[in-house]
Amino acid sequence: MSRWPGNAQKERTTFGGLRRNQLMSRVRSIGNLTTEKRLATLLRAAHLTGWRRHQPLLGRPDFAWPKAKVTVFVDGCFWHGHNCGRNLKPRTNVQAWRDKIERNQTRDRRTTRALRERGWTVIRIWECSLARKPHYCVDRIRRRLEERSRA
Repeated sequence: MSRWPGNAQKERTTFGGLRRNQLMSRVRSIGNLTTEKRLATLLRAAHLTGWRRHQPLLGRPDFAWPKAKVTVFVDGCFWHGHNCGRNLKPRTNVQAWRDKIERNQTRDRRTTRALRERGWTVIRIWECSLARKPHYCVDRIRRRLEERSRA
């Protein structure tokens, strides 16, 4: 049973009279495009090549270098529960959001572990790190790629 207020099965929205659960089922996310585009721009500027976006791998990483077996996930601070001091705590439905974020964190840990067991290097970059220290993020990726190419 959902902890969200209201009844998603019955409540109508202003979007063509769809019920809330119908509307939300149509939402397809490929990720946070703003942060992904920012990282893609930085990777191009750093002349890092060979990456692909949205490879059909476990967890759907944002970037992958298939030959080097390196994946990068750009995690949003709110959705993945980063305690970075940006005051991203929900004010309504607190317990439901807390449960959702905990499930995301559990899924992230499971995905990282499974990819590593399959021989992939997994890099997780926080949205705030990408904004504050973009070159550090690119350097982390570059170092991992160099390590994998030497191995």
